[in-house]
Amino acid sequence: MTFRAKPVVKRSPRPSSENRDRRNFLLNVGFGLVVLAAVAILAIAVAVTYYNDHLVSVAKVDGQAVSKDELRDRALVETWRLDEADRRIRTQTVAGRLTQAQADAQAQIVSQQRQQIVLIALERLIDDRVQAKLAPAEGITISEADIDARLLEEATTPEVRHAWLIEVAPELTSGAVEPTPAQTAAAKSKADAALRDLQGGKSWEDVARTVSTDTSTAAQAGDLGWLQANDSRADEAYLGAIFKVALNEPTAVIPGADGIFRIGRVTEISPEAVDDAYQAKLKNDNVDLVQYRAVVRGDVIRQKLEDKIVADATKPGPQRQVQEILIRAGDPNVPPEGVKVRHILYSPKDDPEAASNGDIPTDDPSWMEAATQATVAYEKIKADPSLFDSVARTQSDEMSARGVTGSGGKLPGYVTTDSGLVDEFKTAVLILGLKDGDVIPPFKTAFGWHIVQIMYHPTDEAHLKKLKADADGGADFGALARDNSEADTAGAGGDLGWVARGQLAEAKITAIFATPVGKTSEVLSIPDDGAYLYKVLAEEVRTPEGRQLDEIKQSAFRDWYDKKKASVVIERDPAIASPVS
Repeated sequence: MTFRAKPVVKRSPRPSSENRDRRNFLLNVGFGLVVLAAVAILAIAVAVTYYNDHLVSVAKVDGQAVSKDELRDRALVETWRLDEADRRIRTQTVAGRLTQAQADAQAQIVSQQRQQIVLIALERLIDDRVQAKLAPAEGITISEADIDARLLEEATTPEVRHAWLIEVAPELTSGAVEPTPAQTAAAKSKADAALRDLQGGKSWEDVARTVSTDTSTAAQAGDLGWLQANDSRADEAYLGAIFKVALNEPTAVIPGADGIFRIGRVTEISPEAVDDAYQAKLKNDNVDLVQYRAVVRGDVIRQKLEDKIVADATKPGPQRQVQEILIRAGDPNVPPEGVKVRHILYSPKDDPEAASNGDIPTDDPSWMEAATQATVAYEKIKADPSLFDSVARTQSDEMSARGVTGSGGKLPGYVTTDSGLVDEFKTAVLILGLKDGDVIPPFKTAFGWHIVQIMYHPTDEAHLKKLKADADGGADFGALARDNSEADTAGAGGDLGWVARGQLAEAKITAIFATPVGKTSEVLSIPDDGAYLYKVLAEEVRTPEGRQLDEIKQSAFRDWYDKKKASVVIERDPAIASPVS
């Protein structure tokens, strides 16, 4: 057999340059794809970063997002407003219209708001969203002229007047809650005589120091400092007269809603002034005016809503004349041996601080004088325990007990072995066997000599139920309030005056208007507030006025808006709690 070799076909070789070009092309394509991928990743990272820094939601209001940029812008606006408040405080202090103490107090408020600026800004953004939705239903519209007017109001410093006061309060019979008609007439006559002396040429300083019963200002000749027309520190009728009277002329005798007669004068007037550079300040401080006007728009919506709700709440309607007893909320875990007490303190030289600091030697005769005063008062109260409150309000050297608005000597909370009181006091009042109503004979501590009455043992609700049973059985509710209530109204027998709907928190209004006239309410317990008992004396259709009107203005919108806001689905980012840089 013969084998034939298969011929081999030779291929022409590929040029080396072609191989290199192909490799380079592929490498370039691969590199380009890597670059594109890197750019895409970078772009995504930039977008994500931008979104997280600017567009991420920090809150939602019924699904409508509030972005981080909106929060940052709002915080900058609110910070500028605080800066402006600081500037005005400094200006008024330099001008002598604020004392250093007043300036420090206002500056402290501004400082506290700075610390919470992010939370404040976020909540105001949320409120703007909610209120913008509520406005149309209430028939409220906003124009550019409304915003301009609000900006002008912001730029305006209101008129202030340097005011002085002579006050004549009627004397009270020991143990009485209100003055008699004769005592009121005597106070009015005293005030009229003081006015005649002023008009006859006697100096204001002499009359104020000798006649005025306002112990906080009499030594300074009645100097109240600078007041605005809406200043809450002064009686409303007095303020009205002060802002009408001519310079250095005394007002007429002004009867106050509290039964006190007042005479005023003004020695300096700083007129209303408009800061024409207000908007220029915004621009100079890099605050965007368009953003600022948007914030002001929200302010105007809120104000118009408030005006509408308050106008509705202050129309003539049923009102009730009410007395109250309040026991403030305290530690819910009080041991059974804890006791509520009230006390009267007699200190050597009427100075408990000096006594406790050891500045009055123990052998000083004033210690014996204090002991004697305490013994005399104890015998008087032992014979008639109903005098405890009046003695505490007129004689106790614990100043917080004094006067109609004082505590009457009631200590806050229960006395227990863990109370922050001196051991001698706790030992005296925690003796086993002491019953509710017992009056303990005078005992000595570093502060002076104490007379203590055991008011009751836990619980507050049980005690109020007992008081209700007593009142329903015919006991004088005013006397019960005086001796048991921890409200500022206790010294006036728990008198709340006339109460209208919208004036108090809804739970209180509900309890008051659910109670038949002439009867006491059920005990009302409000967490973190206290336990209340009311008596309804009468009902009339009345128009809110004076302080009552002010209270309705303060609470009516808040209560209405709180309900509306509670019905909105609001989500807040819990991480938004650190300051904006």
